[in-house]
Amino acid sequence: MKNNILKAAIKATCFLLLALSVATFVNAQPNPGPGNQGSTTGTTTDGPVVPLDGGLSLMLIASGIGYSAKKLRKVQA
Repeated sequence: MKNNILKAAIKATCFLLLALSVATFVNAQPNPGPGNQGSTTGTTTDGPVVPLDGGLSLMLIASGIGYSAKKLRKVQA
């Protein structure tokens, strides 16, 4: 029983590390740099700012922790 919990913890840790390392290399939109942004009305000093999420990742992490805890309790019982 302890062996199963240890395996699940190792898998979860590996998945978390993989997800975090992949997220560092992914860009939502490359910065086009200074200059005209596709229109003739003016220039900007930097590229557009694209928000990835507004706290949604925290909700996903919390739900993943809750789901994992539920599954671990079911395995222990």
